[in-house]
Amino acid sequence: MATIPTVSANTSIEDLFGKIMPDYAKQKLAESNAAQQLAGTEITMVVNVGSKAFSYTLKDGAAVTHQMGDMENPMLRIKISEDDLKKMIETNNLDMILGMMNELNKAKYNALKGLKGSFIAEVSDVGGSTVKVEAILNGAQQPQAIFKMNAKDTAALMRREANPVNLFMSGAMKIEGDMSFAMATQPLFT
Repeated sequence: MATIPTVSANTSIEDLFGKIMPDYAKQKLAESNAAQQLAGTEITMVVNVGSKAFSYTLKDGAAVTHQMGDMENPMLRIKISEDDLKKMIETNNLDMILGMMNELNKAKYNALKGLKGSFIAEVSDVGGSTVKVEAILNGAQQPQAIFKMNAKDTAALMRREANPVNLFMSGAMKIEGDMSFAMATQPLFT
């Protein structure tokens, strides 16, 4: 079971993406065999929070670099509003953001490299509020799928305690939009 770091409710966006996320990525990589599986690869990602951008590069499954600012043509671009991210920080519900670092392997790399399209994760909490996180894969806006889940099931999915197919079949995950694209994203979450 993967343990997502706990953050305080007053953690700044800059601390989250400039320190906590890169440190967590390095920790998860050191605990895994990603360096063996991802030798010769490069994964690039940008997280956009409002007008701010945070860029990351993972080389050979071991070396993580990050910087403030955008990069051209990342494999993965995550977009989230500042208000939604603040809600996630305040409730320590960061599994959707930090859980991406869990179990990086060749299958996830191949899926990430080959997929083109976007999906939106709509995650609702027990209080009834919903946050939206958009993921754009290899610069493509289409096809698009929308995944709707509660925060508890999202945490279980990102921690690899639940399978996306089982969540969908049980009705815990609802999918709208391009179903074949949605199903093609499954390796990113297993």
